[in-house]
Amino acid sequence: MKLVPKREMSRLIWSFTIPVFLLVAIIIGFFLVDGIVRANNNAKHFKELMIKQTIQSYGRLGGNFQNVSFDPWKVFNPETLKSAIRGDLGPMYGLIKDISFLSTPAEYVAIIVDGKVYDYTAKPGVKINPKKLRTSPPPNNYMILKSFGGLRGTLANVFYTMDLSKAGVQSKFYVSAVYDLTKQVAEIDSYFSNQKNDTIITLIVTGILAFILFGLLSTFWLRYLIRKYVSRPVEKLNTMAEDISAGTFKGEVVVDPNSDFAALQGLLKSGQLILREHDKQLGEKG
Repeated sequence: MKLVPKREMSRLIWSFTIPVFLLVAIIIGFFLVDGIVRANNNAKHFKELMIKQTIQSYGRLGGNFQNVSFDPWKVFNPETLKSAIRGDLGPMYGLIKDISFLSTPAEYVAIIVDGKVYDYTAKPGVKINPKKLRTSPPPNNYMILKSFGGLRGTLANVFYTMDLSKAGVQSKFYVSAVYDLTKQVAEIDSYFSNQKNDTIITLIVTGILAFILFGLLSTFWLRYLIRKYVSRPVEKLNTMAEDISAGTFKGEVVVDPNSDFAALQGLLKSGQLILREHDKQLGEKG
């Protein structure tokens, strides 16, 4: 009699397949989440780094004015310096404001003197309300704004100190500038968004292929292994038992101590010996 335990085999295959599928899904999900988190963290890190480096480069402008050795009579208009030396710093402030505005891509530049906005300039379309302008440096001398003067995005309001003592003018004040970093931030976001999407697509495709391959393995390879190492040995033992009980079995039942079926083989061996003894007794009586 041939045993074909289809229902039991299906249960065994599914009992093995479902947990492994779940494990594969968990592993893929972990790498998917990890990839997304890494991409987001990298985007955040590089945005902060870009903003910091940009602000530092713009902030060096003030340091360049006060640290460089120059002849002020050759750099500035003599009348401007004469006015500053006489105590009229207005032309000097205006000159520095204009240089700061023209030498950097600032949307707005203001001169802050004694806690008040002395003068400012802005690009066309930037609506300035002097009463709402910041007049004191924030922590680290810069802050990130989401909107300013009708502009929206990533805006950096930078303050740097001006000290013109080397130019012979005793004046210390602040220059406040707003820079629009929206485009740079958007480029970084786009790069890491594409990287994140590539990671997601790669993991999804890998996951689908893994599920297909494992499905094939579980359907055919696992079935083959179960058939080879479980079903066929059981069928062989079952056929052997039927032949022994019918008296048609020829040969000896071999007990393999290393086999998982050694106990069943031993039972069949014992049954064979009992039947032989029984047949012998019947022969002697006959």
